Amino acid sequence: MKLVIYNLNADGTIPEYITDGGYLATSNSNPSPQDLDLVGVAIDAAPQSGFANEVALLAYAQEKNFTFKDPITEEVIPLETVVSSIWSKLG
Repeated sequence: MKLVIYNLNADGTIPEYITDGGYLATSNSNPSPQDLDLVGVAIDAAPQSGFANEVALLAYAQEKNFTFKDPITEEVIPLETVVSSIWSKLG
């Protein structure tokens, strides 16, 4: 398993090589429904290269300026915590 950046298929479905995803969505210039870059867990045979490690995923998230807040308290959740949670999906 590996974490990759992917887009939905042209018909809006999730690529078959993605087992868990929809994380760290960012807009791109593609037409809908492929207008978001998403991070997800993929099988090893997925066509994309995966993030090398958790540090690389954190760097990507920092580059995209993600901010996460607790929906109840509105406190900012450290990006490291969010990335670690996503990385842990690799098992």
